[in-house]
Amino acid sequence: MRKRLAIAIAAVCAVAAGCGGEAEHPVSGAPDPQHAREVAGDPYTVTCGDLANQHQHPDGEKLVIGAEFSLAREPVLRRRVARMTENRVGRSVYWALTETCKGQAPSFTPARLAVEAVHQGRYLVQPRSGSWSSAERWWKEHPEDRPKPRHGS
Repeated sequence: MRKRLAIAIAAVCAVAAGCGGEAEHPVSGAPDPQHAREVAGDPYTVTCGDLANQHQHPDGEKLVIGAEFSLAREPVLRRRVARMTENRVGRSVYWALTETCKGQAPSFTPARLAVEAVHQGRYLVQPRSGSWSSAERWWKEHPEDRPKPRHGS
């Protein structure tokens, strides 16, 4: 009888402790929910801090991946998507975001510079050699996609 009572009390306490507690105590490493909603509505609000912290929590990774693919769908990148696929343009945007964030404050918003860099042909993810199409063959057919030399490098 005592054992059943102890189990019942423990169960009630566990349920009471679990109810509503998540809203009061966010999970460690998770992005701020309000900021995540802001980025979902406007991917240009993604920050260098979001990129730096993305691997601390699955929601951080979702935030960054969602932003990179939303940015890849920007009208200025439509021609790139038509030639390269949305996946490659999204990966290119991610690369540009990470490169743009180097040396920047966590609050810096790199998206405009990253989208412009991809639009201009910098930071383009190339097809893998040995896959369905070699990089050299792709560049021959699409010379505008060949990586451009970086100034000052």
